[in-house]
Amino acid sequence: MSSCGTNKRDADGNPIETEAQLDSARNAGREAARKIIVREWTDSMQFQNAILEARAAKSKYEMANRRQSVAAFDSAFISTIRTTRPDLARELQ
Repeated sequence: MSSCGTNKRDADGNPIETEAQLDSARNAGREAARKIIVREWTDSMQFQNAILEARAAKSKYEMANRRQSVAAFDSAFISTIRTTRPDLARELQ
């Protein structure tokens, strides 16, 4: 039996996520965005590859059925790009 609470489930059977797990997902989303915003993208294929890498980072939360973490990752990722590189944010819409 685990004392960290990671095996607890809500009424729908989804894992109950801790604030620490959500913070970790937010940080991962910001880090994925930083890898994209620091470059000037002249090659659209490289830009798309960077987006795929960000999606791969998010997929670990999706595969674990951690819906709140997926939302936290997405929110931080999109927010970081929108505030620092609105030009890239338009490309992602």
